[in-house]
Amino acid sequence: MNEQLIALSKRLARLATHHDVTGLWPQQSLDVLTESGAWTWIIPTAFGGRKLEPISQLLAYEAVAAGCMATALILTQRDAACELIAACADESIRSEFLPRLARHEIMTSVGISQLTTSRQGGRPALVAEAQGDEFRLKGAMPWVTAASRCQYFVAGAVLPDSRELLCLVPADAPGVIIDPPMQLSALQASHTAEVTCKNVLIPPHLVLRGPDERVLASRSPIKSLVVATCGLGLASAMIEVIYDQRQPGDDPLADGLEEIEARYDAVRERLFRFAERPDRPDEENERTRIRVAVNDLLARLAPAIMVYTKGGGFLRQRDAQRLARESLFFMVWSATQDVREQTLASIFDAPIDRDSSRSVAAD
Repeated sequence: MNEQLIALSKRLARLATHHDVTGLWPQQSLDVLTESGAWTWIIPTAFGGRKLEPISQLLAYEAVAAGCMATALILTQRDAACELIAACADESIRSEFLPRLARHEIMTSVGISQLTTSRQGGRPALVAEAQGDEFRLKGAMPWVTAASRCQYFVAGAVLPDSRELLCLVPADAPGVIIDPPMQLSALQASHTAEVTCKNVLIPPHLVLRGPDERVLASRSPIKSLVVATCGLGLASAMIEVIYDQRQPGDDPLADGLEEIEARYDAVRERLFRFAERPDRPDEENERTRIRVAVNDLLARLAPAIMVYTKGGGFLRQRDAQRLARESLFFMVWSATQDVREQTLASIFDAPIDRDSSRSVAAD
């Protein structure tokens, strides 16, 4: 991580626990992002951005997450929306929205979890019905970060024939209802909420992709590493707090510190080594294994940070308490069935019996 990213991370860290305690929108932290040019990181240069190379993008997310995880969530969800707009085949959509997003004149976020990890197995959470060359949306986007601050959402919906639609939904369109922010265990400042669509009409000039079988199939090869990278940023912040608790002289917990650092270094090296070659033959399996390794690291760091900070770490106004709660978010953030099963197996040091969905003892 270069000096600029380290400085950015430290500036965000000074504000993070205040935002966690109050739950207020982290405007000061977003101002820090503006000063650092973060809104341009994902936007192509042709539209006023300075699109970073994939590794540089991951390093930037890692730094933001190490400083303030709520701010990282807001940024990554906004950037995910920008990437989907940039991938749209309609030049007029890209020309209209991307320059404004690069200048941070408007805010956007994604409402696509219903196509990926949320509410799977039953009736689609958000459905689309074709009406001529327009589409009518009914249902909900279950998880939308920064919902009340957005002018547009990038939403994914399912048609009756199971094809999918990706579109821009104006936040002020008739029928759009933005719920109050959810009461979360952590990241309350992200103002994540459910957004309901009651017969919201989408004109053709706001359709990004589809109808098609899988509208998210062509996303960036490193996209699935963003969550794990943010987890590493959070892990580094937790380790820094733990190191601040070191006792002078012969520290009886020193061996634990060495083990923590060794685990962190191994996972981080693995992730960035893979990011240099995300097209390897076993890419999907390795992505899952990396995500599980990050989850396992965070699951171990959460109680560890409590052990090292003692009673002080149980106070809500302390960084340690915020970081421990934030680590739990990674158990659910974009967690596929495979990630969930393997995370449990890793935590309990046992394989998962898929037939019974129970952990079985290792031989």
